[in-house]
Formats: sequence, structure tokens, C-alpha cells
Amino acid sequence: MANRKLYKTVSVNSEDNLASYDFDLEYYILEKEIQLDGICVNTYGVEICKCRKDADEVVHKEYRKVFDVFCTKKEAEEILEKLARNTVTPISLLDVLENLIGTGDLINEETSFVAV
Repeated sequence: MANRKLYKTVSVNSEDNLASYDFDLEYYILEKEIQLDGICVNTYGVEICKCRKDADEVVHKEYRKVFDVFCTKKEAEEILEKLARNTVTPISLLDVLENLIGTGDLINEETSFVAV
């Protein structure tokens, strides 16, 4: 199981032709210990959680987690800073990560859309 630590929260006010709505983007560092050739090492990943309330005050959460992408916490923090500065949302996380770090398919990920 990964340890999850909040890195930064960004509040967004989005407007389109039909409506305006506010939501928060929460950026997390994910730290996980794995066994590699019999040695325990830490790997780092990232998570973005989009939280918004609808007119009935129901909280809607959407998130995407990508595990085991970085070898150091510093690398994860540098990427999270870029993601937060550019208000990257969960839906575009995989594409943006692939462009930033030059990987192919990131297979160790988790996605969810829930209303609480």
C-alpha cells in the first residue's frame, strides 16, 4: 500500500458559455516500498484529485493515481509542481506525464469517479 501525502491544492474557477463552476485540484505524492532483487526500495508516484460540489452540495471526486514512476521524492515533487502550475486534471494526467518524462504506456495506475 502506498503512503499518500498532499503536496499542493489549487482552486480553479472555470467558466464556459453555459455556466461557471468552481473546483479544487489536489496534488499528492505517493510513496511505496517495493522489493527489487530481494532489496526494499522506495518508489514514488503522483495522484491528482478533482473535487467539486454540485448545486445540491453533493461532493463529486475524480482521481487518477500513477504509481512507481520516480526513484526519488525530489523528482516527484518537481513534476507535481509543474502539474499544479498548469492545473492539470486527472483526465489528462497520463498524457501529460508521458510528454514530460518520455515514457510509453504507464500501466501502474488507478482511476475513479465518485459522488460522495
